[in-house]
Amino acid sequence: MTRQATDDSTSHAGDPARSAGEEELSPRQTEVLRLVGGGLSNRHISRELNISEKTVKNHLTAIFLKTGLGDRTQAAIYALRSIPADEDTGRGAKRGNGSSTAPAGPCLTPRQTEVLHLVGGGMSNRHISRELNISEKTVKNHLTAIFLKTGLGDRTQAAIYALRSMPRRRPTAPGRAGQDELVPL
Repeated sequence: MTRQATDDSTSHAGDPARSAGEEELSPRQTEVLRLVGGGLSNRHISRELNISEKTVKNHLTAIFLKTGLGDRTQAAIYALRSIPADEDTGRGAKRGNGSSTAPAGPCLTPRQTEVLHLVGGGMSNRHISRELNISEKTVKNHLTAIFLKTGLGDRTQAAIYALRSMPRRRPTAPGRAGQDELVPL
């Protein structure tokens, strides 16, 4: 379900304010979504836009309803794929800690790399565990290691990192997630 919601939401990439025939996002909602795509927390978004955290939460609720997205990670993926970063301010390029660049070259194991790719695809821990034929607890352990090695703070930042700095996978055969060919983003 998570993967389908992300795939459905990106089918309207030509019009970031519209998704699946739903209402248009307001300019402020689009800006909030852009900042979510930049990996900023609600607190950082509220400071950036000079609004309260409660207002940010209200905007996010409206964004989720209008786009059909299920969570913040899906919203970040949607924003990265459909809303261009503001070139004048660099908005959308910042991570939650204020850094504008991704960590340089973490040494992830091949399995951690697979998990990170699947997180970048919007998959839940349950779906990742099924795809890789491992337990959900093992997925959580891999994510913890990924967060430590990359310096990322949460799953949303990990998804953003995967989309920005890691090559995509092109499946060579169904069910062979660990043996896919890597292709550039």
